[in-house]
Amino acid sequence: MKCYYHGSCTPGIIELEARSKLHNTAEKVVYLTDNMPYALFYMWDEEHNGCSAKHVTGWIKNDTAYYEEQFPDQLKTFYRGVSGYLYCIPDSTDIKVVEHRTNMFYCSMNAKVTESLYIPDVYEELLKFEADGKLVVLRYNEQSAERQNELVDFIAKGIIHEKFYVDNESKKEFMKKRFPKSWEKAEMLR
Repeated sequence: MKCYYHGSCTPGIIELEARSKLHNTAEKVVYLTDNMPYALFYMWDEEHNGCSAKHVTGWIKNDTAYYEEQFPDQLKTFYRGVSGYLYCIPDSTDIKVVEHRTNMFYCSMNAKVTESLYIPDVYEELLKFEADGKLVVLRYNEQSAERQNELVDFIAKGIIHEKFYVDNESKKEFMKKRFPKSWEKAEMLR
């Protein structure tokens, strides 16, 4: 039986609640994927990372998960020592495809969990998927200088667009700590 995954650091979930907004709508949904390594990206530990807003820089192409670091050792920084759960939802007619997103699905109602898998260290699990060829990590330090500069510029534009997170102190501190070059560039462009 086909299983859809939902990654979370919250233990003991027996029913996933439809509380995320469907992209570009107000509809509340549960997001799911059939790609296990991609689901791991969503095991975001707010306490570990110092910010509640997930900073996921991954996608899926040809059934392979990709993760692009936007600063040195980003994958390790965000996921090493973080534990979580992969929750499995069985296939049903209530599960729909997210438009323009490969291997992404949603359910507009709460979804019963049929199985859960404890992941003691998300980073170590991601490295296993990388070794098996199911995950490609684009490490910041292995990118060309040109690509590193593009990433710095991209994040700087996001900081400016979000008005330097004046209404979200934890996100502001997170961005300053993790993306100092981008923050500095954004301040210069202000």
